[in-house]
Amino acid sequence: MAGEQVATLDPHADLLTFGVTFNLMRMATRMSQSLEADVHGPAGWSMAGFRVMFVVWVAGELAPNEIARLSGLSRAAVSSVLNTLERDGLAERSRESDDRRVVTVRLTTVGRKRLTKAYLEQNRREGELLSGLSRRELEQLNTLLRRMIAPHS
Repeated sequence: MAGEQVATLDPHADLLTFGVTFNLMRMATRMSQSLEADVHGPAGWSMAGFRVMFVVWVAGELAPNEIARLSGLSRAAVSSVLNTLERDGLAERSRESDDRRVVTVRLTTVGRKRLTKAYLEQNRREGELLSGLSRRELEQLNTLLRRMIAPHS
């Protein structure tokens, strides 16, 4: 129905491109909502909280502005998430340089343990969400998505 409605705007509209974009966004929303409801909410944090923790886990100690850049979140969102993670004992901020304005963030031992457990559950849930595709199709989709992302990285 959405494609038909778009076609009423312009009979020359690229409905294939529309369909791909529309379906990518629908799947991303479905995955995000499922992971938030089934994994991250029960773990005690939001999807944004997971993104911050995952970035710090992967990259190591980082400044908040780098966390924002790597996670795709705003600096304000990162600050808010860090307040919550720090309050819950999952992450900590420190000022270890001569310049006291420079802050670095690290996960606590508890944060790393809880992130590991939640990530393993997320990976299981991702498998369920993508179970309609074969391994070969998943490899193809991954290759295509990386090609799409690469020029914008």
